[in-house]
Amino acid sequence: MILSIIILLVGLLILGGGLYYLVKAPADQESRRIYGITAAVGAVIVIAAVVKMFILA
Repeated sequence: MILSIIILLVGLLILGGGLYYLVKAPADQESRRIYGITAAVGAVIVIAAVVKMFILA
């Protein structure tokens, strides 16, 4: 259970960082692509952690 919480926190940090920089640099297309992918990876990690915690537990 502790590992699931740690994975959830890491996913939230990655998602938050990606969204923060996505909003911070809206004009640069290359940065938007990179930070969009980073936010998507964070979202996938968060979803996987939630599924692991609540559905598979």
